[in-house]
Amino acid sequence: MTTPIELDATALPGGADASPTPATATLTDAGRTPSPASSRDALGPGVMLAHFRIEGRLGKGGMGEVYRATDVALDRTVALKVLPADVQHDAGRRERMIREARAQARIAHANVCHIYYVGEERGLLFFAMEYVPGESMAERLARAPVSAEIAIAWVRQAALGLREAWAHGFTHRDVKPSNLMIGARDELKLVDFGLVTRGAGPSDGDAAMTTAVGTPLYMAPEQARGDSVDFRADIYALGATLHHLLSGRPPFAGESAADLRTQHETALRPAFEARGRRGRVLALVDQVCARMMAKRPEDRFASYDDLIAELDRIDPARTTPAGFWVRGFAALVDIAIAGGAGALVGLLVPDGLVHTAVQWTVILLYQALALARWGRTFGRSLLEIEVVSVRTGRRPDVGHALLRAAIEYGIPAFLTIMSDEPAGLSIRGPIAGIGALLLLASMVWGAWMRPDKRAVWDRLAGTMVRYRRVAPR
Repeated sequence: MTTPIELDATALPGGADASPTPATATLTDAGRTPSPASSRDALGPGVMLAHFRIEGRLGKGGMGEVYRATDVALDRTVALKVLPADVQHDAGRRERMIREARAQARIAHANVCHIYYVGEERGLLFFAMEYVPGESMAERLARAPVSAEIAIAWVRQAALGLREAWAHGFTHRDVKPSNLMIGARDELKLVDFGLVTRGAGPSDGDAAMTTAVGTPLYMAPEQARGDSVDFRADIYALGATLHHLLSGRPPFAGESAADLRTQHETALRPAFEARGRRGRVLALVDQVCARMMAKRPEDRFASYDDLIAELDRIDPARTTPAGFWVRGFAALVDIAIAGGAGALVGLLVPDGLVHTAVQWTVILLYQALALARWGRTFGRSLLEIEVVSVRTGRRPDVGHALLRAAIEYGIPAFLTIMSDEPAGLSIRGPIAGIGALLLLASMVWGAWMRPDKRAVWDRLAGTMVRYRRVAPR
């Protein structure tokens, strides 16, 4: 008779016993491909556990054996995770497996593998979960690294799933390629919550040096030390996974868990070689990866929302920065329009200096108010570009729009007024000329040469200029 186990518990036990394992594996690692099931297996094809018929074995690890099975009641394929028979009476292992099932059951998200059922039959504790036809990220990486665009898309999906887990108070603690499943249409599913902890949890004290509380190849320094961890430890591990995706290897290598811990705490992560046609994207990804893998948790992204917004900003499929020429042409159109309006207003002012000041004031206010209201001006609309906040991906607020306009157009206005040289002040003309050259140089350096194409005023105001999205993705 099957004994079902309720999944709607309001609290999860914290901590778990740990035992030493090799540095490249974890107690929940099912990333290796096992040998096919033989006739001697207790759970071979055709064996029933509750209303699930086993079809074959998918993987095996210290925490459980995974089988492909058929849910005969609903006629669908599922994956069964079964606690190994030799540890069925280990209270710590049983509690950890139930904690894993309960955690996954509470998270309903497209990027998290769903749990359907948990129970016990034939003396075996097991749970049924969503079957993901495809392969793990580790299996994909065994063939070759992936492109920056694919890596960004996969890491973004993982961040969405981890964000949902954190919204329910869970820290995964074992983010790595073998725990990220890639479906047939490149959709990603986060699996294996065997080391999950509630909120900011400890890393099991002295066991932090073993792989029972994570995988040293991807583990955040504070987690390896046994300190309390939160979502920022998962962001670090996801950053190490991003590095692996693009370089074909983890960021650090070592002979032991202690050696890897030292490198994660003190060594510099090898930077990507940002050359060739995709050099700009790789340079941006390298900056994001560096921040994800910052040694101190407070130097990493402050939330998953911030991380996802940054991934969207560097993703060519979602954001294409506008370059020097298109931005320059849009600026000329806007200056002509706003400057003409300012000239009409300035006709009421006979003084030439005040007349010029009025023109530039109209230009500045037009820029700031248009950006705060629509995120674009008339000139930018003609060229299908817009100004957005790098943090939110939406139009900047009034304060940042004013700051940006004041820097971008306030400096040229000042230089223009300076160049209107009165008698006896001959030095003002050369000063204005030098200032104009410096302004042009900074614009070229920012909007043309930097990988994110952000000019000085964009960096100070926290904005960027990008081509408008045709449709939300």
